[in-house]
Amino acid sequence: MAEPNQYLRLELEGVNYLLPSTASFSIENRESMIVNESPKGNIAAWRAVKSRRWPAYCLDGNLKVTRRDNWQRAVFLEAIPNAVGIIVNEIQLLPRADVQVTPFYPLGAPPIQVGHLFSEASVYDGRLTLVFEPRTLIVYLQSLGE
Repeated sequence: MAEPNQYLRLELEGVNYLLPSTASFSIENRESMIVNESPKGNIAAWRAVKSRRWPAYCLDGNLKVTRRDNWQRAVFLEAIPNAVGIIVNEIQLLPRADVQVTPFYPLGAPPIQVGHLFSEASVYDGRLTLVFEPRTLIVYLQSLGE
């Protein structure tokens, strides 16, 4: 688990996003997950926990559902009724001192009913990097369904 003053950098097909450590998350290796071998459906893999399966979605850099085989980890965010995951190409825990964030106000209507997916922005590695709003990201992932 991350310290309360860190960010998790998520790379999705070459695009970096940040997740604040205020989100409760866990990281799971591909080897310990059940990969969806069917070309149908939105779920890329599941994490088996007791009698439940937590879904993990593979998204492209534009946050659209995709499929790819070259992934090794998923990040699961705690949610009700169960955690929900996002497949990542690469992850890195960054100390808050290395990340300077500023409020970010997206233009236009939110893409989902509960709000915008991003609440802050940062310049990381010479590029603008958007910071996920954890609650909204969870709702977005849950809305992707089977």
